[in-house]
Amino acid sequence: MFDRIQITMIVRTGCHLCVAAEAALARVVGKFSQEYPDEQYNVALTDISDQVDYQRFTDELPVLLINGEQVSTLHLDENEVFAKLVSLVSA
Repeated sequence: MFDRIQITMIVRTGCHLCVAAEAALARVVGKFSQEYPDEQYNVALTDISDQVDYQRFTDELPVLLINGEQVSTLHLDENEVFAKLVSLVSA
């Protein structure tokens, strides 16, 4: 089954901003899954050192992509990310 929402967070091991963003994303995804339990999504944490395709983001980490669209860099705004997820299921 295809997950209609693909969430990718690009991080680097040892990055303190990445750790904070991962925790924020976990809160957002938890809230989203409670409010929209039937929606399918996939969350992937991708270390930039393993992905040549993401090297362009090296100075902006962490980077959050939703369905391939860059949604945030450096700091994750939980309300903004939640609103983006809701807009995808409301469309």
